[in-house]
Amino acid sequence: MATGERARAAASPALEAAVRRFKLRQLQLLVAIGEHANLHRAAEAVHISQPAASKLLAQVEEAVGTSLFERLPRGLRPTAAGDALLRRAGNIVAELSAAGEELAAIASGRGGRVRLGSIVGAVPGLISATAVSLHRASDPIALSLVLGTSGTLLAALRERRLDLVVGRIPVTSERHDLSFEFLVDERQVVVCRADHPIAARAADLALRNLELRRLMDGPWVVHPPGSVLHARFEDMLRRAGLPSPVQAIETDSVDITINLLLAGDFLAVLPRNTVAPWIERGFLAVLPVELTLDLGAVGIITLVDRPLSRAAERVVEGLRRHAQAGEGQPSEP
Repeated sequence: MATGERARAAASPALEAAVRRFKLRQLQLLVAIGEHANLHRAAEAVHISQPAASKLLAQVEEAVGTSLFERLPRGLRPTAAGDALLRRAGNIVAELSAAGEELAAIASGRGGRVRLGSIVGAVPGLISATAVSLHRASDPIALSLVLGTSGTLLAALRERRLDLVVGRIPVTSERHDLSFEFLVDERQVVVCRADHPIAARAADLALRNLELRRLMDGPWVVHPPGSVLHARFEDMLRRAGLPSPVQAIETDSVDITINLLLAGDFLAVLPRNTVAPWIERGFLAVLPVELTLDLGAVGIITLVDRPLSRAAERVVEGLRRHAQAGEGQPSEP
């Protein structure tokens, strides 16, 4: 064995032993530095003085034998070693915080707290029905709901900032650390304002099937490149031999999309569940366009190596029950 290899082999057990001796306060400081990129603000976040923070950081760096942060004119930036340690430290701190919340809930007789991430399409039916049933229980759960795309939600799940996610796993995402349980299929539809000229013409002619190619010259609201819906929409157009919309506004905000639909002659592809309340009130209309747009099933996503709390298990049971009852299924227009 070469000299360098022997040195690395000898250093490995020593590093592992040093990491096991880290104190919680040191880990909390590392996480705070990672979040704030500034030692002064990190010290304030963990309620210690800056000199004390400097001493704690120096102790950690001495223990691992390398710098964890680059000292820059405008703050601190993690090194490769710092990135590796920050990921684990963040998980440990998040898990201990969650354990404290769960113990406090048990002691007070409450049902606990669950941080649930969800894609927007699941909210009007499935998530709402589950939240209401949990709130009406004798020991209600404090539900913290975060909306976003599947990609951003999965990142938060892996960082332990969420307990579970209702969404889909993107094709490009790593899956080995994730567990997926099917809930519903999410139907996508082409929508516009109720008095849109195309909607009026389709109603007058009692059209059952409006060809997509007749809509491509008008203005659209589309998801930005990089999103699952954008990729599947573009793929559908290519398979149909159609060009991308010439007039298009890109946004991943459902609120902005709906406001644009209501204010102008825009068209958009949205989940049927998401726009159902606007359709029922007569503000939006679904065009009779057949879409070959398969985004994949929506389901419960959890981390394989992270057991769920009792409160999170109750949320999962509620999601299963209401999905089976049909709250998450799109109704017909």
